[in-house]
Amino acid sequence: MKTMTAVEAKNAFGQFLEAALREPVAVTKNRREVAAMFSMEDIRALADSFLAAPLKADIEAGKIALLDALMVQVDLNRRLEAARQEIGAGDGIVADATYFASLRDRALRRVP
Repeated sequence: MKTMTAVEAKNAFGQFLEAALREPVAVTKNRREVAAMFSMEDIRALADSFLAAPLKADIEAGKIALLDALMVQVDLNRRLEAARQEIGAGDGIVADATYFASLRDRALRRVP
């Protein structure tokens, strides 16, 4: 992966874009990676292998933009991992008939 400083990327933005078309480019500031530039072709390939089917369908239907869908998937994955850790620690919710009845009641209270 190519690396450019933030100043280099700013001063030679056209070259920065051209480099990103060939390969991802990491951007550093104060010797620390702070951002990256990817081609949309790379983003589409990432989305194709990373997104859940419902998000892919929403993109196809024009309901959500590709980059927004990727961020939604990242958030979902983060929340799922946190839930798995809670369950592993014994902090999960028992999904029994009482739990589902409370969900149903809560949902019905929201319906006008």
